[in-house]
Amino acid sequence: MRRRQFIQTSALFGSSLFVPNLLSCKMASPLPAKTVHQGHFPNIIIGSGYGGAVSALRLAERGQRVLILEMGQRWDRTPEHDTFCKMLSADRRSSWFSRWPNSPITIPIPLRKYAGVLDKLKYENMSIFVGRAYGGGSIVNGGISIPPRREHFKEIFPWINSNKMYDEFFPLAEKELKVQRIPSDFYQNTKYYEFSRSAEKQAHLAGLKTQMFSNTYDFDYMQKEAKNEVYQSALGGEVIYGNNAGKFSLDLTYLKKAEETGNLTLKTLRKVHKITQEITQDEKGKFILEADTINSDGDLLQREIYSCDKLFLNAGSTGTSELLLRAKNEGDLPLLNDEIGMHWGPNGNIMTGRNFVNKTGVSQSTIPVAGIDMWSDEFEYKIFAEIAPLPLGIETWTTLFLSISDNRERGNFYYDASKKSVNLNWRKEQNEYSVKAAKFLLKKLKEENGGTRSRLLFNNGFGDDFCYHPLGGCVLGKATDEFGRVKGYKNLYVQDGALIPGSAGVNPFVFITGLAERNMRTIVKEDFT
Repeated sequence: MRRRQFIQTSALFGSSLFVPNLLSCKMASPLPAKTVHQGHFPNIIIGSGYGGAVSALRLAERGQRVLILEMGQRWDRTPEHDTFCKMLSADRRSSWFSRWPNSPITIPIPLRKYAGVLDKLKYENMSIFVGRAYGGGSIVNGGISIPPRREHFKEIFPWINSNKMYDEFFPLAEKELKVQRIPSDFYQNTKYYEFSRSAEKQAHLAGLKTQMFSNTYDFDYMQKEAKNEVYQSALGGEVIYGNNAGKFSLDLTYLKKAEETGNLTLKTLRKVHKITQEITQDEKGKFILEADTINSDGDLLQREIYSCDKLFLNAGSTGTSELLLRAKNEGDLPLLNDEIGMHWGPNGNIMTGRNFVNKTGVSQSTIPVAGIDMWSDEFEYKIFAEIAPLPLGIETWTTLFLSISDNRERGNFYYDASKKSVNLNWRKEQNEYSVKAAKFLLKKLKEENGGTRSRLLFNNGFGDDFCYHPLGGCVLGKATDEFGRVKGYKNLYVQDGALIPGSAGVNPFVFITGLAERNMRTIVKEDFT
């Protein structure tokens, strides 16, 4: 029983390291019973992930009225700490209209379809895990907060002033996100991070460097959890389906501040499926949006029509790319350029694991705080491996890693006219570099530590057919100008992970947030006089 439980749930906990918020929906969409015109808004933001949250705050604090259309639900925390479900006892709140809990390995718990917090988009050779909630991926990720390496950033965006990014915009993002570092004494002595210290020990014996990184979790709260003084969230098996306490997700940071201005309106359970532009008599182009409204059980209630002066697409790499490709190919926004949908990548994501080296602990925190850093020219493969928890409540002797490699392969989204759908062009062999990098990591660790690959997990030990960090599809400076203004249409903007071409080198949400802060500084100044 323990072995079966281990196999079924191990990948679930490693997957707590992803960021994105996307727009695509798996539900059938019959024609609605009625269409309702909702009126005109100065600014509409589609999606409430990192780029959307930054856009909302910076507009609202300048006195701009903003409407957010979010596909998922709003999940306000309750005093009873029952907003979200735990991972080992997943229920319908866990997954977006799925019969089973969404996770890299099927968990055999039947569910009633419901508008839960985690979705899994399936393409031919790649599945993408995405957040479905007000706050986007911040609700379901592990909170890993790492700015990109300066040299990697400069390679991607050589025209951007990197000094300003690292001296101003990334620190601003970390401040607003309430990023903090785990206290060293607590990390070194608590039983809840034995799994992480075990992996660090293996790395050091192999001559590899490790790195502690920051997180959006409240470590003062976590230390109280460890003393049983407060409700246990990270120490009670919560993260991938939401944290009932302790984590600073976007609805508690950026979005909360935007709401406090009184200028933000939120509408949830809205799926935008069509964007057009209408030129008025004064030659100003206002955008027209069609959105389907559903309830939490997935029933289609009505179709809604909105218009706006300025439109911000922040539905994540997949959602933003899908909306723009549809609009371009269906003739609604025909002036979009051919860069739409291009330069996509999974951030080099590969899950892997090792067995039978050191004890990893019966009690484990779900919040990752350390990784193995091999992103260097001295190695054959550049790789950063985040040390992931596996809190099953038993001793597994297993260490999990989410590796992020310097994979230069890129795919693209494309519009299939015969099916009127958007698909992903990504071949399995394009992950070859990432798999080899993960194998290289395991080989280095085994040479000095022994142990075996976790062959029962994923695809013979390598999760190479899913990702948590989709990036690209509307790349900065290619599909947009240097600040996220979409080429071909005035007052159309993108500020999410679609701007980054395929690889951030680390968990990407600080990258996305800092970049959005930089872009919105200029947009608010120049476009809102």
